[in-house]
Amino acid sequence: MALARKLADHPAGAGLLTSHVYACILCTMKLQSLPCYCATLRQVARAVTVLYEEVLADSGLHVTQYTALQVLDHAPNVTTTELAQAIGIDQTTATRTLALIRKSGLATDSVGKDRRERCWALTAKGQAQLRALRPRWEAAQQAFEKRLGRMEATALKKASYVAASRLMSN
Repeated sequence: MALARKLADHPAGAGLLTSHVYACILCTMKLQSLPCYCATLRQVARAVTVLYEEVLADSGLHVTQYTALQVLDHAPNVTTTELAQAIGIDQTTATRTLALIRKSGLATDSVGKDRRERCWALTAKGQAQLRALRPRWEAAQQAFEKRLGRMEATALKKASYVAASRLMSN
């Protein structure tokens, strides 16, 4: 209570107190089954992202960047638009992600059919980074399967792909 009084008396303290109380409440809450599909899928996405981000933590790459490297490895000279479509992200996010990869020296771009189109390919450094991180990525895949069960993980992956395909088609 003394801490609460001190914080309340401080000019920024009321906000700090509110943030602290809110954080403590969240710490004691357990994950809830939410009423809508969107919120539930976002819960899953955040949990999976945390698992994979931990694996890549000291590599300097985020999950989205690693995924882009995987696509570039399988489909060299892919355009920004094609990469965005393959991953299921918007054009702006793809452009930003690819710019970070280029800045790190992991990919290079060239002019496509017209000056506005960019084609992307991994550099030797990008290929080496992908090879070096592959064992960690596979470890994350195995951890995911271990926590969910192999059949459940495979079913979730398939159902997620079907859902994304159907929801993104017009």
